[in-house]
Amino acid sequence: MTFHHKSLIIFCALLAGAQPAMTQDDKVTGSVDIYKDFDARLLESNKINLSPTLPPIDTNTVRQDYIVPPRPLTIDYEAPQLRPLGMRSGKKEDPYNGFAKLGGGVPKTFWGEAGYYFSSGEQFDGKVWVRHHSLNADNSVENQRFFNNDALIGANVYVSENLAVEGNLGYSFDRVHFYGYNVDTLSFSEERTRQDYKMLNLGGRVYNSERNDADMNFSVSPKFYLLNDFYSNKETGFDFNLSATKWFDEKHPLNVTIRTDLTTFDDTAKQKLNNIYLQPNFTFHSDILNIRVGGNFASNRDEFKIFPDAEITLRLVGNGIQIFGGAGGDLRKNTYRSISEYNPFIQIRGAKLRNTEYRNYYAGIKGDFGFLEYTGQFSYATANDLALFQTNFESTGLTRFQTVYDTAKITNIQGTVKLKPIDGLLIIGTLSQNIAFDVNNQAQPWGVPKLEGNFNAVLSVLDGKAKLRGGLYIADGIWFKDQENITRQKNGLFDVSLGGNYYFSDNIGAFLDINNILNNKRERWFNYPVVGLNFMAGLTARF
Repeated sequence: MTFHHKSLIIFCALLAGAQPAMTQDDKVTGSVDIYKDFDARLLESNKINLSPTLPPIDTNTVRQDYIVPPRPLTIDYEAPQLRPLGMRSGKKEDPYNGFAKLGGGVPKTFWGEAGYYFSSGEQFDGKVWVRHHSLNADNSVENQRFFNNDALIGANVYVSENLAVEGNLGYSFDRVHFYGYNVDTLSFSEERTRQDYKMLNLGGRVYNSERNDADMNFSVSPKFYLLNDFYSNKETGFDFNLSATKWFDEKHPLNVTIRTDLTTFDDTAKQKLNNIYLQPNFTFHSDILNIRVGGNFASNRDEFKIFPDAEITLRLVGNGIQIFGGAGGDLRKNTYRSISEYNPFIQIRGAKLRNTEYRNYYAGIKGDFGFLEYTGQFSYATANDLALFQTNFESTGLTRFQTVYDTAKITNIQGTVKLKPIDGLLIIGTLSQNIAFDVNNQAQPWGVPKLEGNFNAVLSVLDGKAKLRGGLYIADGIWFKDQENITRQKNGLFDVSLGGNYYFSDNIGAFLDINNILNNKRERWFNYPVVGLNFMAGLTARF
């Protein structure tokens, strides 16, 4: 460094140090010589790296209010029509209001039946129906013959959406013959073995044809019948039924029924059998569970009975597999009408009409897979005053039956199957077996089978113009007492039948039925063999 530079630096330092002591009046004198321009430099510095970051997200929700002024549209347009593509419509069946069937066969058989349905708009509909069926196998078994005549007329009048009136008038005239005697040693005229059952039925109902605004259904149903036979026995019955159903949530019904069932029977003395019922129950439905809880409160001659009315159903796999169980009971009336319908060869004179106090407990499995419907059930029942039918050998040689009552315990297993394996084929079968039938006083349950089975198949061919039918009916032998008072059991029944029908045109067809092909002569009632091999053919019409 030169002298001049050193002098300049010393001078500047002294000037800086003396600056604070100088006043406004102080003055710097002298001169400064600059021999080189000032050269300022910045020192080297370290680089600082900065990473930018976003500010935090504002998560506060701010509600926005929009005001949209109304602007009604006044454009009219037609609703679009939806049409399936690539689908062929099926053949629509013509509606038929009437039908008729006329036929005959061997042994001497005649069948005539006709019916017609008529209506007038949505205010009225009705129906008429008549039938005659007769058979005469006198050439095989003397007086093995019968005929049945039935007629019915009914109508509905729809007064309003919530009110309708129904009326029914029916009449039947049936004749059977007591052919249960030894034809090798005895002979009777047709008139001597005759029994006629004539019955008039009157019925009506006032009900709501559609569910009303209160989600309730109601029905008032009076019924009356008058029964007379060839021996001047007479019975009248009057049943008055008042019922109401209240629906909750459109699927849970509460039902209440009040019934009065009055019966008067008159042969040589008058008997009355009058029952009054109160039957409430409530059913809860869900996707997997149905529960019904209720009771049947019955009264007869100041005696009050309470029966359960309960059932639970659990769906394990939709409708395909369901298990169920329940309990029920009732007072079942044994009237001349019910007894003669079960056994037309009854001797009712002097019989006592009673109620059967029936209680039943059951459990089973059922389901519906579309092509297969099935039900299997196990049950245990008790029956006080169960009606049984014991042989009654008259002095004339005719065999008839009398009613005896006993207490029974019945263990039963039964099943039903409805199968559609292929298009056009339907198979239906039922089987019931009383695996235990214990009676207290009688040796056997007279007149009541322990095993019964009924199996049928229908095959539709030729686009529905023809149907082929096959059937099998089986039953075990019936226990009875013979003339020596010895307990016996006859052979069982194995009845095979075939049949079919074919329509030549839309309205006219023909049918053929062949029954009891194996010519089984089982005696459903002792000394009364069933009709053997028989067939019937004829014409049918629909219009």
